[in-house]
Amino acid sequence: MSRAEQFDRLDFDLDDEDDDEVLQAVAAVPAQSMQQELSVLADRKAPWMWPINPSFITGLGDSVMAVRPKKNRPHQGLDIFAPPGTRIYTASKGRVLRVRDGRASPQKKSRRAGLFVDFLSDPDDQGVQYIQRYLHLASVRDLGKGPLAQGSPIAELAAPYTSGLAERSHLHFEVRAANADGSYGPPIDPRRFLPPLSIA
Repeated sequence: MSRAEQFDRLDFDLDDEDDDEVLQAVAAVPAQSMQQELSVLADRKAPWMWPINPSFITGLGDSVMAVRPKKNRPHQGLDIFAPPGTRIYTASKGRVLRVRDGRASPQKKSRRAGLFVDFLSDPDDQGVQYIQRYLHLASVRDLGKGPLAQGSPIAELAAPYTSGLAERSHLHFEVRAANADGSYGPPIDPRRFLPPLSIA
């Protein structure tokens, strides 16, 4: 089985009913220690770039540690709000694992994700690779099978309710560590890898 096939699973906890293990893992990390970790990481040069040009970002939504009021469970990515049609870029170097279109799926969890891309980052200094998930896309470019440089255009952002169920146009950007056995860990706050952002 190839590395891409090992990750070719439509879970990534898109289904609300399958969150017990992730909730336990997230609950085990106190919010205060996460804030301390983020402040330490803020002093280092960010290894990734924002997947949307910061000048087009109109706001940031729920983060991984935020408990969503209507669902009473943590969010598993970072919502990055921008106008429909905004170009989406790879946050790091790496390669596409898969493109999946759930917009017309009979499964609610697939429709909730819409059109999305899973991307495997190149190894970092410690040899760790991360899976980046880009959800709520309007279209995806022909990406080929080879490696992509950081900042490669991969997609355009969808309008509300056309790729997912959101009422505001946004990219759901999700990050998880890829394990050697083909599994992946709990969600990681993408802001750990991104430069500071100031929104007017």
